[in-house]
Amino acid sequence: MNKLIILSGVPGSGKSYFSNTIKKIKNSHVYIVSSDQLRKEITGSQSNLYAEDLMWKMFYSLAKTYSLDKDGIVILDATHVSSYLRVDKNLELKPLFDQTILVMWNTDRQLVSNQNLQREYPIPPEALDKFFSIFELPTDKDREFFDKILMVTNNDIAPIIEELDLGLSKDMPQ
Repeated sequence: MNKLIILSGVPGSGKSYFSNTIKKIKNSHVYIVSSDQLRKEITGSQSNLYAEDLMWKMFYSLAKTYSLDKDGIVILDATHVSSYLRVDKNLELKPLFDQTILVMWNTDRQLVSNQNLQREYPIPPEALDKFFSIFELPTDKDREFFDKILMVTNNDIAPIIEELDLGLSKDMPQ
């Protein structure tokens, strides 16, 4: 059974840490499609937004390619702060997967601000404020689209990883 996991949260909330934790534990059949990583590969910097059209084209193309692994777990690591970005932008992907899951970070602003400062490329505080202002909690549209919606609270990803039932080792890092 292949799974599509779409991550949603403001920059610095812990989405990439989550993705990398799953990859580290499970390793095989885990594919991370990261908007930040693609920006870095295309432009040399994850904060350089000049090639966004190309980046998003590659982002969804990679997800489609990885969907061919019928045991695969494809993780879309981008902000996906609105229902439009979580659902409408992924309509073509849903039929390619057996299960579609949304993992959301509804994280404390101060915690995210602190984590943002530890990033290789922190985003400016005014940009972070913008992301917080447009972040949407799950909508009816999300509930109809996703097979499962999971919320990360207090930055505790262990219960989320367990709930995803990815066949991961019980010896998960804390």
